Amino acid sequence: MLLLLSNWFDLALEVLSQSNRRIIWNLFLALIPLIFSLYLFRSAVNRSLIWWVGLVVFIAFLPNAPYILTDTIHLPELIARNYPLSIVVLVLIPQYILFVLAGFHAYVIALMRLDNYLQHLQQTNYQIIVVNAIIHSLCTVGIYLGRFERFNSWDLVTRPQIVIAKTFVDLTHPPVILSLAIAFVVLWGLTELVKLHNLSLLQVLSSKARFD
Repeated sequence: MLLLLSNWFDLALEVLSQSNRRIIWNLFLALIPLIFSLYLFRSAVNRSLIWWVGLVVFIAFLPNAPYILTDTIHLPELIARNYPLSIVVLVLIPQYILFVLAGFHAYVIALMRLDNYLQHLQQTNYQIIVVNAIIHSLCTVGIYLGRFERFNSWDLVTRPQIVIAKTFVDLTHPPVILSLAIAFVVLWGLTELVKLHNLSLLQVLSSKARFD
């Protein structure tokens, strides 16, 4: 029995190690815009030159957070390796669920901070919606370029002309435009659902704190 358990845990560790490097790196990239949002979107922040540079970096790295949603394409490939069902259910799938939730929550929390900052600046709901639409559009294109053209955020600095030229070429193809439109709707819809969940959770915690 102990030998079977030992073999199971060895296999579980092997499965976890299959994606560890990619997961750790992609989570690191997803956390960069969240960290920047903690500095950028404060009520008392001074919008100096450093702030504007930080905003550019924030926007450049922001697509890395929702990009994590597309990493689930690796899951069927790993499942197809005929691991025991218990490994798939108890190790592989939970690993990817936690990975996706962490990365996407980084995206949502960063945008919630942006929304709060815009409200502090007394922007109207319409203006906030427009800003969100622009952000989601840029991130949708960024996800596409990262997944299918294999560009990354660094390429905007090291190869900006290539990235811009390739983006314009791809956006002339109707199938690409349709795919981006669908992805845009899905991304915005998921973001709003998670925002509502987070706001509800904050309200519950706030109410609980008042009664404790």
